[in-house]
Amino acid sequence: MSNFKLSLPTDIPWERICVTEDMIDPRICDDRLPAKWQTSLAVFKYVPDEENQIYPKYRITYLKVTATLTGYQPLDQEVQGTIDWSGVDVTTIPGLTELLNSYNPCHGAILQVLVGPKEAEGKLPLAEYPFFMDFEPKKRELYELATDTKEKQSRSIESLNVTKSSGSTQSMEILDVDMGGGGFGMQASYAGTGGGFNYTAPNGQWGTKQLNAQEGMSSRSSDVGTEKRETFSFSTQISQMYHLLDSYHLGTNRAVFFVQPRPHTLEEPSGFVRGPRPVEGIQEFFLVVAQLKEQDDFCVAIRLDTSHLTTTPIMDYDRKSESTSIASANAAVATDHDIPAERIVGARACFIECWDVHYQCYRTQAQDTVTYDAPAGYRIESYNDLINEATHGSTSVVVTPNGHTLNINAEAAGHICYEGSEVCVDCPDTIQAWAGHARRQVQVNLVSTTPTKQVGEEQVLMITTRGLCCCASERGRHPLRELVVAIRPIPAHLAVSRAAANYAARYQMANAAAASTQAVAALTHAVDGEPCVECAEKARAVAAAGAPAAATMSTGRVSESRYTLQQVNELSNYIRIETLKSLNDPTAVPQKFIDTNFFAKQLEYKVVQSRLGRERVRGQGTVRLPKEVVNRVAAYLKKEAKSVSLEDVLTFRNADLARIAGVDEADVRRMKLEALGVTFKSESSKNDDGASKSKRK
Repeated sequence: MSNFKLSLPTDIPWERICVTEDMIDPRICDDRLPAKWQTSLAVFKYVPDEENQIYPKYRITYLKVTATLTGYQPLDQEVQGTIDWSGVDVTTIPGLTELLNSYNPCHGAILQVLVGPKEAEGKLPLAEYPFFMDFEPKKRELYELATDTKEKQSRSIESLNVTKSSGSTQSMEILDVDMGGGGFGMQASYAGTGGGFNYTAPNGQWGTKQLNAQEGMSSRSSDVGTEKRETFSFSTQISQMYHLLDSYHLGTNRAVFFVQPRPHTLEEPSGFVRGPRPVEGIQEFFLVVAQLKEQDDFCVAIRLDTSHLTTTPIMDYDRKSESTSIASANAAVATDHDIPAERIVGARACFIECWDVHYQCYRTQAQDTVTYDAPAGYRIESYNDLINEATHGSTSVVVTPNGHTLNINAEAAGHICYEGSEVCVDCPDTIQAWAGHARRQVQVNLVSTTPTKQVGEEQVLMITTRGLCCCASERGRHPLRELVVAIRPIPAHLAVSRAAANYAARYQMANAAAASTQAVAALTHAVDGEPCVECAEKARAVAAAGAPAAATMSTGRVSESRYTLQQVNELSNYIRIETLKSLNDPTAVPQKFIDTNFFAKQLEYKVVQSRLGRERVRGQGTVRLPKEVVNRVAAYLKKEAKSVSLEDVLTFRNADLARIAGVDEADVRRMKLEALGVTFKSESSKNDDGASKSKRK
């Protein structure tokens, strides 16, 4: 007979105690929404009734933490309200909007949940701190099937029950695994035609798996209602993602959960995969908190760190070629009115005795010099001969040591010799008469002084964080917006550059140009005047820039990066390690994306790819920056202030420039962005915007 003294399991009536408010839209039906792709956090709480508080010393509280894991998009309401978009320079807008609107998938997440007393730190002994008695989920692993069939799991939702002890949990996982299948088929043909069919029956596992299951040979009859009353007190459901999960520190006041994407287990037919799987969706955690009954309500602190792969441009020096004017010198045959030259023995006469016949020589000279100055932002790397001819003359090319100027010199000489006073009947009146000629023209190969051309993209690891702190009884919330903690380079052996995908095209183009490269090698000179085969190769590469393969190489953009199976799994492990390391990095300072050195450098790369942008960056620093800052940088670089360019200032990291200029680092960040063309709203305009919004409400 059923025992009705025990109540049926109750579905927990959760109460939300705090949430990341920047993801809440305060005004619906307008044209501005919160950031589409940023993480969010919410904390729900429930305190069981006294009849379910069976621990004499502790009060049990249930928490449910809901974490939305998404990619990272820097553009949010705060950034939109900070930048004066109407004042942004036209050369800056394309790069600025592209950077702020970029979407960076999430490839790993660490969630930390902490509970502590409201009293000040140090007043309570650690033994009296609240702690986590239990939590779910604890672990989720991937088991690879030793077959060629592809494993497929469509759902990963756990049904969770709290036992009558109110301090432990049981969970049930829904399983949906496809392991291929068997089947049959039939084929028939007649007179060369025919047909057939095949049928494959599904094979797999569908249903539920009891994680705390027991097996026994004995059988018994039981009342289901009585069993539920005696076993379970509360029930709820938590949403799960189909990814790996680890948990740490059960029994302390700090629970840590690490969510990592599933590794690639089966190799694609091509031998390559697209990269680590993203980790995106809703992940919920159920936690049981035990606290001394005489204490006031506890506070909850949450920190969510996510790892994202983002791209940064691969910049190269821009190269181009220009032709100089022709240096030409023409000297006519000299006359006896021109410049006297040497006196020579031009013949020998004989009459009884022999004697020398002397000639008086005269000469003319002509010379021409062409000066070529490299354009602003470029220096001379080498030159190729287009015209180089001389008859009774010479040519030369001189490049200044700084590579800014090239001089072409052409010299020619005319000549003639007249018979002297000696008697000679058969001697010619003139000898050695000639005119001089010299011409030279070169193609100047230029290279930019700084990298201004994007040739590809490479990936870097960006780690972001956001937090939430609340004391439920007071509804006190201290939210932390999503900030960037660190940006780490990807090791060379794990990096797949998008420019590398064009290697085959570059290789074929180089082979096709090999013959012509050798042909022009003798006519190509480095700045020291020596033959330069490498310079010829660069010249041929520039000449072939119009080819489709070269066009693909110049943009550096391909459809997608490709990794080997081993490489992508090692990359996932690297992401895991770097994310864990960032938690205890003493040098990490969370910053807004637009305040990072990374963003300023990315924006600079975008700006210098346009002509107007290059003119801005190479201009005098005093035009865009405070004079005091430029003077201090000039003293540090030991240069004159007027010779310090904006480019010189941008090379410094924010912290270093703040130290040199003697200003706050926050002012340096804003100063750099304003110099690149980003305009910020004043505090008064921000207040006016806020007032107008409140009036519209």
